[in-house]
Amino acid sequence: MIVLLDTNVLIRFLTHDKDTKYKKLYTFFESLELDKMRVELKLIVLFQVIFVLQSFYRVPKEEIVAGLTGLFKYKGITIKEKKIVQRTLEIWREENAEIVDCYLVACLEKDGQSILYSYDRDFNKFKINRKEP
Repeated sequence: MIVLLDTNVLIRFLTHDKDTKYKKLYTFFESLELDKMRVELKLIVLFQVIFVLQSFYRVPKEEIVAGLTGLFKYKGITIKEKKIVQRTLEIWREENAEIVDCYLVACLEKDGQSILYSYDRDFNKFKINRKEP
């Protein structure tokens, strides 16, 4: 059985939404933190959470990174490629770059032979191998 988290659940939790659903949400995330329940957080949802928090809620980048990094410590939340995702957030926090670009850099950093085909010269500030097609 697959159990996934949707964007709106994470947004409500991270923004401390005070409606009646939030009270149930606190119990839900407490069960995830204590590993009484397990869910998977898909990368696409994570990126959507970042986009919504940044564009709609105007949450500062540092707060988004802190909130998501805190969630990564919850024993009941599984994230595939967790180290790459954590590195993505580190790069994003430190650099003036789009989150997807930071993810690509994080993916490429672990292998010096890797190549990124892109016309975006902003990648040149990273220690990766960028080529134009």
